[in-house]
Amino acid sequence: MNKVHNMRKKLLSILVFLSIYIAPPVHAQENSVAEMTPEDYISLKLPPLDSLFENAKKNPVVQIHDTKKEEGIGLLKKEKKSWLKYLSVGAGYHYGIQAYTSGYSDSATPLYYQYNNNAMSYYNVGGAISVPLDDLFDRKRRINNQKLLIKESELEKEQKLDELKQLIIELYSSIISNISVLKLKAEYMAFANAQYQVGESDFLNGKGDASALSSMKQIQINAASDYEINRATLNSSLLKLEVISRTPILKRNK
Repeated sequence: MNKVHNMRKKLLSILVFLSIYIAPPVHAQENSVAEMTPEDYISLKLPPLDSLFENAKKNPVVQIHDTKKEEGIGLLKKEKKSWLKYLSVGAGYHYGIQAYTSGYSDSATPLYYQYNNNAMSYYNVGGAISVPLDDLFDRKRRINNQKLLIKESELEKEQKLDELKQLIIELYSSIISNISVLKLKAEYMAFANAQYQVGESDFLNGKGDASALSSMKQIQINAASDYEINRATLNSSLLKLEVISRTPILKRNK
């Protein structure tokens, strides 16, 4: 009768510990990954891949190519207007007062002087064309080269975005896989904890030996170690995915 009672107590203890670690999914709160529980990981919902790809365009390694393209477009517009440097236009305006003194005399008139002044203004407008032939004939090539630079920046952006997409896919797949593994390791860790608690209780009541308890403890330590290693890998992938995709993942689960 006592054996049946002890067995029921052991089973009850195991069920209690399992119920703690394998509870119905709850939403993860806005805490750091260091505070996340097994249930937080299991209930974690990743954004769709299309959303991650779109947000990845905000990554600086992609946006830098947009900046290069804008700079190239500006230089292209400048090059297309370079023919204006062949023309030169000048204008001038002058205003002043002209004054002079004159003297007059003859045999019947004594010498006398006369002072005169009047205001004057004038302006001039002119233009010139100077076309260096080597610069003129090279203009089309310079414009084409600038167009090629713009195209090159577009291709570099597309290439970098493809690289980010591949990395996002790898992290995405790794996270899904590690969440599934973490669930199993959490279950095993809960079972190891329950087993050790039962063994410790038996040992304290004189129903077990130190060797068996030591083995249970080692199993508990190994289970916890395996869980933490898998958890660290999962955390690293989650944080990397957030940074690369410019998408909040952990904080979106409220």
